[in-house]
Amino acid sequence: MQIKELVAKYQEIADFLNTRWPLKDHNQRVFARTMKIVEELGELADEILTSMNLQRNSKIAKFSRENLEDEFADVLGSLILLGCELEIDVEAIIQKKIDFTRERFEMDKDKKDQSSKN
Repeated sequence: MQIKELVAKYQEIADFLNTRWPLKDHNQRVFARTMKIVEELGELADEILTSMNLQRNSKIAKFSRENLEDEFADVLGSLILLGCELEIDVEAIIQKKIDFTRERFEMDKDKKDQSSKN
């Protein structure tokens, strides 16, 4: 699935949530989306700790890779929902950040050096 498709699907979810559980204004929706990210990130952290055997035995016994993946997806989905609320072009900002990171760590320098040697 492409990022644009993913964002479009989450925009549908955002529209549904805003209709089903309307909040007073934009600021309340941003706050609610932000708090949801915090909640979901905590749940993901819990699953990661469990996967590392750093939780009580009863949690470790119930661990599954599927739960870990579900919590990861919840975090990502919650971030996209916040992006929708803030009218962020998710695809554009991700590409911008990738380009920045590649430049910052000179990731393409080695490729250019290899090409010039050949």
